[in-house]
Amino acid sequence: MSELNSTVIKEAKRWMLENKGTSIKEDTGFYCSPRISSEIVDCSMPMTFDHYNFCSLGCIYCFAYVFKSNNPSVKEQVGLQPVNWKKQIAAMEGKTKRGRGSLFYKHFYEKRFLLHWGGLADPFCNFESKNSVGLKLIRALGHNSYPTLFSFKGDTIFKAPYIKTFEHYAHQQNFAFQISIITNSDELSQKVEIGVPNTSRRLEAMKLLSDMGYYTILRLRPFIIGVSEEGLDELLDRSYRAGARGVSMEFFAMDSRANLGMRKRHEWLAQIIGVDNLEEYFRILSPSERGGYMRLNRLVKEAYVRQVYEFCIKHGMVFACSDPDFKELNTSGSCCAMPDNFEKNPELQNWTRSQLTYHVKEARKAYHKNGELRDFYFGEVYGNESYLDEVGFASDHVSTVGEPTAIVNIRTQRNILQDKWNNLRSPANPRNYLHGKVMPISTLDKEGNLVYRYNPSEYEGRWVKEGVDLTK
Repeated sequence: MSELNSTVIKEAKRWMLENKGTSIKEDTGFYCSPRISSEIVDCSMPMTFDHYNFCSLGCIYCFAYVFKSNNPSVKEQVGLQPVNWKKQIAAMEGKTKRGRGSLFYKHFYEKRFLLHWGGLADPFCNFESKNSVGLKLIRALGHNSYPTLFSFKGDTIFKAPYIKTFEHYAHQQNFAFQISIITNSDELSQKVEIGVPNTSRRLEAMKLLSDMGYYTILRLRPFIIGVSEEGLDELLDRSYRAGARGVSMEFFAMDSRANLGMRKRHEWLAQIIGVDNLEEYFRILSPSERGGYMRLNRLVKEAYVRQVYEFCIKHGMVFACSDPDFKELNTSGSCCAMPDNFEKNPELQNWTRSQLTYHVKEARKAYHKNGELRDFYFGEVYGNESYLDEVGFASDHVSTVGEPTAIVNIRTQRNILQDKWNNLRSPANPRNYLHGKVMPISTLDKEGNLVYRYNPSEYEGRWVKEGVDLTK
């Protein structure tokens, strides 16, 4: 083992071991969650929730590590903060009359909108094993039969109180689960995800929940080229046999703002993957239009996407691609692989269609069914979602940092989306974000917004000629 490997592993293990037995201190305060996702451009579940302010696990690739280690408010010794579970339950039940809790009730809870639990932390990591804050919330969600998607890889879920709780509410089918797995290899997963149960253990969790009747998903994210393709067919097959009804994939991306700690992690990943300089590798192979968040280009990803897509079509599973490249291939409008229709509990399909994933998927289907080239209008894509017009939610977005108070006091998420939509230099502009999958046309809508049109890719015609069904 190289000195670099040893240093990175020790740091990740130290992080994991120091956090493993952490108890919540009485004077630590409370974490503010849920929040509005920063990915509302194409996200079906903009209300994202974590019940602790950070994660105890030591995944080398963790994007939350970048966000929080670059945040000046996070000190060297981060204090563990839980959400105020009593206030969270009160808010969901409509008993909060003011503040963020009342806003989330108005725009989400009252409408029984799907709650996504596990954005920047893990619902079942070691913090939960020690403190059980989440268990109280799970029981309340079960009692209220509230639709919830858990995204996890931790193994606290195997503890008896959690199993009993999920068994008790299984008949309601109000819970769904994404199990994050990046490789078929137990050995390789342990090198990249320090302190996390290996692949086989996570597949046990998938089968446990599937056998209870719950909707489960293989969350193949991040797909790390050089790691994830090893045994991919076997992983897909094992997941299918464990009861997964969908696959959601997204490729590892690199943030150019990475600090020294993250750069060391990148160097270690480079050794595992087999490249000399991971940052240079990404810089060369990533479209520059996307700015400092470097995503590998479509040509690099195509073979792996096709492999997963064809498996899903063959086995009747939902295929979802959270990656902006190949997002058009989603067979659901949710890039988390939640179904468009779920008869056992229609509330699990209560996620927003007012986002790019849904519309680019529909455009791809229309093109391959009848040759239609659909146009994208800002008002049609983002619709009448009320949360987009709530001033109180705009501060959840980093773009409001540094703006004058007078602007912040009137700015909404819809304003932010509209600015990006019409700014062809913005990495979040539909043309740049989807790397040419939609292109601006000469027409403007009646509000003066750009109009985009679906742009068929070369691979689509080639795949169809080779027998791949792109009408799903």
